Amino acid sequence: MKIKSILLSILLLISLLSLSSCFETIEEINLNNDGSGRMVLTFNGSQSKAKLASIMKLKSVNGHRVPSIPEINSELAQTAAQLKAIPGISNVKTNADFQNYIISVSFDFKEVSQINQAFSKMLTAYKIPTYNAATYVYNKSTKTFTKTYQLNPATKKQYNELKQEDKDVFKSAQYTSVYRFQSLVKSVANAKASVSASKKAVMHKTPILNIVNSGASVNNSIQLQ
Repeated sequence: MKIKSILLSILLLISLLSLSSCFETIEEINLNNDGSGRMVLTFNGSQSKAKLASIMKLKSVNGHRVPSIPEINSELAQTAAQLKAIPGISNVKTNADFQNYIISVSFDFKEVSQINQAFSKMLTAYKIPTYNAATYVYNKSTKTFTKTYQLNPATKKQYNELKQEDKDVFKSAQYTSVYRFQSLVKSVANAKASVSASKKAVMHKTPILNIVNSGASVNNSIQLQ
């Protein structure tokens, strides 16, 4: 599976936003002390909503088919159905704001490990290699939350093989993670991450190209008090 298909075609909701070079992927996790919580994934193209509104009137851009609103809604419904089938995951919600081009998927989980199951199932369903997913772990006894992601060489190779107009899509793309906790944050392993004034949230923001080109780490180990 080519990275072009992975990032621009397979998930229609992502492909729509990817047609604009100014989009942000936001990952939010609200974690309770018992390991349960809620995850929200948001694809935000609001900064390019005028451009996206024009793109939606076209059939294709740079050789990539532009998905219709019904197709995007259908894709979201399929994603929700897949998540609901995973034991421990509940309260699945999807939202598509076609005025501002903000699309989100959210769900509750009983254990952090179910986040990994959710990503694995969705990636497999869309025939995307599972090495593109991060791994999340929460150790209740040590109160440590860990995210691990290793850029696969195949992903970078596929990116380098893209046409320049496809590479340009990612010029201003951002990846943001926000983790909120019931307990106070004692320490974070990633020096690029920032702790909120309340000491109950951690945010990390980085350009997607930094991850692809220079291997910028989105890994983190967060120690709670």
